[in-house]
This record gives sequence, C-alpha cells and structure tokens, in this order.
Amino acid sequence: MSVLDKPSVPEITPAIRTAAQIKQNARATYQAMMNAFEQNARLFWKNPQSRPSDLSAALGTDAAEVFALHAKLGSILEEVKPGCTADALKLVGNFTVNSDGTVTINSPFAESSSTSA
Repeated sequence: MSVLDKPSVPEITPAIRTAAQIKQNARATYQAMMNAFEQNARLFWKNPQSRPSDLSAALGTDAAEVFALHAKLGSILEEVKPGCTADALKLVGNFTVNSDGTVTINSPFAESSSTSA
C-alpha cells in the first residue's frame, strides 16, 4: 500500500489506548509515592514551625509505625528506581525507635530548632 493510500493518523486500537493509560498510571503512581516520601521527610525534619522532637512527641505511640511505613515506602521506591530517595534521606536525622511505639530524636535535632539549619 502506498503512503498516499494510508490514513494520516494511524489507527489506535483499544488495546494500545489501554496500554498507554496503564503506563501513565504507573508513572503517576510512582510520582505520587515519591512526592509523599519527600514531603514527609521535609515536614518532619525541616519543618519551620515544629522541631522533630516536638513532632515525634505529637505522634506519640504511633511514631514507630509512621517511621516504619516511611522506611518501607523508601525501600519500595529504591527497588523501583535506585538512588531516587537520596535527597530526601539527607534530611533524616538520628532517632531511636522505642519499644512502646514512640520515637526519640537524638542530638542535634532534639534540642535545636529546624529553622536554624
């Protein structure tokens, strides 16, 4: 068939259209997960209104679970795209997970305000 006889726009089958949507959904899901990971690291460790020790205290006995979920999200992201969490992880300070579910923020974050950084 001549180029002159072919339609100017190639036919897009339902399968091609659906495959494109699946790919787009995968990209959007990855980006949403990455955004949440980075945002939560900034909210906790670089919050201009609250010190990490105050935020940890406010999380109470849910803190360990929140930290564990954040770590698992980071692991998934790193498995998908190695190195993608490096910038967010640079924000994370030293902490200790306690058996009662609380998290203790270790120096220097425990006493200094995150706004002074």
